[in-house]
Amino acid sequence: MRAKRRALTAAEVAEKSAAICEKLFNLKEFSTNGAAAVYMSSFNEPRTDAVIKRLREEGRRIAVPVTDTKSGTLTLAEITKSMKKGAYGIPEPTEIIPVSIEETKIILVPGLAFDKTGARMGFGKGYYDKLLQTAKATKIGLCYDFQLLDKIPSEPHDVPMDIIITEKRVQRIKTI
Repeated sequence: MRAKRRALTAAEVAEKSAAICEKLFNLKEFSTNGAAAVYMSSFNEPRTDAVIKRLREEGRRIAVPVTDTKSGTLTLAEITKSMKKGAYGIPEPTEIIPVSIEETKIILVPGLAFDKTGARMGFGKGYYDKLLQTAKATKIGLCYDFQLLDKIPSEPHDVPMDIIITEKRVQRIKTI
């Protein structure tokens, strides 16, 4: 999966990401007032810059994950204009303004693969699973269609997605 995703051209990433964003913007859950947690795209993941732009235009509070490699956890911080390379080269705010998981209404989650039951495969360190364990927000996985499989292995601590969006479809796991 990782190799196939990394092999995508910039034009393919842009085209597929635009289709994913359009589907996301049409979800009723996206229109819910409240903070949104959005990952910062890297490694040819579906791009989230259009999502961030749209949320800013709507005046919504936007949180991004900040990685603490020592504790193996993610926290959410308000996105600011000043960003720096954080853990694993992923952009993070230079000034940390905490956003509680309780105030987020949607959380956009990346992954290497997802399945039709909502299972998600990340990079194996469990950062997102730890963050999502207490989240009441709608958990939305964004991926390319080739990353949505019938079944992937999952562990009891893995937190499933409520919705998965690809450039071709919206897979609802849980009726919200």
